[in-house]
Amino acid sequence: MFFHLRSNAIKSCAFGLWFVLVNHVACGAIQDESQAPSIDSSAADPGSVGGGGSGGSAITDVVEEDDVEFDTGTPTEGPETCAQTGSEANPVQLDIVVLLDRSGSMYGANWNGVTKALKEFVQDPASSGIRVGILYFPIDAPADAFVCNPLHYQTLSVPLDLLPQNAAAMVGSIDSQSPNGGSTPMHGALEGTLWAAAQEQMSQPNHKVIVVFASDGDPNSCPNQQNNISVIAQLVKTAYEASSVETYVIAINGASIVNLDQIAAAGGTGTAYDVTGNVNQFAQKMEEIRIAALACEYVIPPPPGDEPFELDKVVVKHVADDGTLTEIPRATSEIDCGQLPGWYYDDPVAPKKIKLCPASCDVARQDKQGRIDVFFGCKPIIH
Repeated sequence: MFFHLRSNAIKSCAFGLWFVLVNHVACGAIQDESQAPSIDSSAADPGSVGGGGSGGSAITDVVEEDDVEFDTGTPTEGPETCAQTGSEANPVQLDIVVLLDRSGSMYGANWNGVTKALKEFVQDPASSGIRVGILYFPIDAPADAFVCNPLHYQTLSVPLDLLPQNAAAMVGSIDSQSPNGGSTPMHGALEGTLWAAAQEQMSQPNHKVIVVFASDGDPNSCPNQQNNISVIAQLVKTAYEASSVETYVIAINGASIVNLDQIAAAGGTGTAYDVTGNVNQFAQKMEEIRIAALACEYVIPPPPGDEPFELDKVVVKHVADDGTLTEIPRATSEIDCGQLPGWYYDDPVAPKKIKLCPASCDVARQDKQGRIDVFFGCKPIIH
């Protein structure tokens, strides 16, 4: 069976001491049978996914391969054959939480350029169907102790909601803000925002929630180690590893690229998007982030019809813009990927998603007109 997948989703867990309760509740919810593909215990290891199909029209194909049991059809001389039937999958939902620096140093060209770009982004028809929300830092407060407290950054100024419906609320909120204050409490702001984003991710396991962090400065005015960029990077890394919430960073004029690169790397996104030389590139960077975030994870859709499929007979192919199909080898896990092309299940026993290894992810990101097709019924090349 083949499924054409255009987007991705992510795993959920919890991080930090203040994440323990959320983790306990949300991970239980994710493991609910209604959220995972049905597993047929009679199928070959690691199992079979069942359920009625929905979506695009059915597609049937027959391919040749060696040493394969027949799911349907009759064996012929030479290589054996296996049937492939499938349908098109629905795109996965992307959720973007914007964390925007509104410290005093943002006043003037920085603020005007960034807010103009953000308003254009949420009103762009190409953003339709994305959920977007926003939060600002620092908050207005009488003392740094309040400004640095992550509890004040756990509620979004504009909650996540679909565009274009949420565009008016986003524009109104942005217009109501202005740069103010000398503090840049990165640690507290990121801690609270990542907590909120991870909660959202756990409540919506078939979505992909990301944080876009935009700043023009270095951390300051907070106690203990909260102004230490290595400590902040470790906080972001812990959040990413526990919840898979990626942190994308946009460096605005005045920012230390070296420092913000550390945060981006810790958040699983490589390096900061640099607009220090031209704030008018902010809108372009938001577009690049949207494309990058949607490249490498795919929800496994239910197959058409009522027959289960065996999870050890799944083939993933990259379909290039010119129609060329290239099979991607199956890896056992992310660790098994190394530097080679590959794909793997998010859960080898009860998978909900197919994930691309970094090398294959890079190809998918660069080929904006290409796609990933998933075939069921035949054994894959092994990584």
